[in-house]
Amino acid sequence: MAISINVKKGISSEEVSKFFGSPTVPADWLNGFDDEVIFLCQIRLADIAALDTKNILPHEGYLYIFLDTSSYPFKPLVRLYDGEPDTVIDDFNNISEEFSALTEGWEMAFSSAPDDSFGIRLFGVPYDWGYAGRPPKLFMQYDPLDTEIPFMQEIDGFLYFFYDKDITEMTLHIERT
Repeated sequence: MAISINVKKGISSEEVSKFFGSPTVPADWLNGFDDEVIFLCQIRLADIAALDTKNILPHEGYLYIFLDTSSYPFKPLVRLYDGEPDTVIDDFNNISEEFSALTEGWEMAFSSAPDDSFGIRLFGVPYDWGYAGRPPKLFMQYDPLDTEIPFMQEIDGFLYFFYDKDITEMTLHIERT
């Protein structure tokens, strides 16, 4: 089963699973980002532990996805942290006018979903996978038109985050429909 992600604007605390806004990271990460990097999401792994029936991820700590915007498509920068983060980085995405609307957070709620479902989700197979052969390993399917989040809404299609063996080595694929 895949894991559906429903989002709502605003966040209840800094340690929640969320898209955009202010990442909550370990203090030793503060100076570890280039100027072209934006924060996409943080997932508190305990939030999805019961839904991750294939044990793809650890069930404690956090998974973060940042995007290097210096090239297109953006390059995902994935980090895992096995503890509780303690430092909020305000206005992380305020690197340019293009990304300044992404300083507000969108809280995630998770539920089980079919492997080929529409919308925003973790795991499964790409929604529009109609190719012969086995699909690549999908970490996240992001549908910009399935949310009010002002990110990549100019594309009519999906952003797919694929991985091979190591979940921290992702690629971003943009599929226009």
